[in-house]
Amino acid sequence: MKHIFKQSCIALAATIFLAPAIAWSGEPGKTIKTITGDFDEVFGDLQDAVINRGLVVDYVGDVGKMLERTADAAKGVTGSSTKVPYLNARYLQFCSSALTHQAVDADVQNLAMCPYVVFAYQTRAEPGKVSVGYRQIQLAPSDASQVALAKVHDLLQAVVNEAVGANP
Repeated sequence: MKHIFKQSCIALAATIFLAPAIAWSGEPGKTIKTITGDFDEVFGDLQDAVINRGLVVDYVGDVGKMLERTADAAKGVTGSSTKVPYLNARYLQFCSSALTHQAVDADVQNLAMCPYVVFAYQTRAEPGKVSVGYRQIQLAPSDASQVALAKVHDLLQAVVNEAVGANP
């Protein structure tokens, strides 16, 4: 109950004060919103947004820690910098059985859409900002697959919007 009240307050504040601070990224393959806030609170809101829909988070990954842990080894292979650009970078994976059934009924190859991935990150360059987004999914080109895809997109967009306190 506390989280629902908190999310309502955040949504109201975002609508009134933070809406101009929300930015969309039009990069192919992902949709991202960036807000000002505390990373752990925003990531908690992202988890809540999944759970509030009756879905189960299957896994939480910490890409930031993995990159820090493997930076020296990666430098030897790729020549990349050992400085990780993130202060925090995590993702959640989950799935909707109803939407997955619909998608695989349309085409068995649509199994590739599951699990869904939503993520949040905070960069060293902009420590007061948290970006939240999701990996876009592509399904088989049939009409039935595209109907299922639209529903998955709507779900993921709703999860991100709730996490950042934005109206659709």
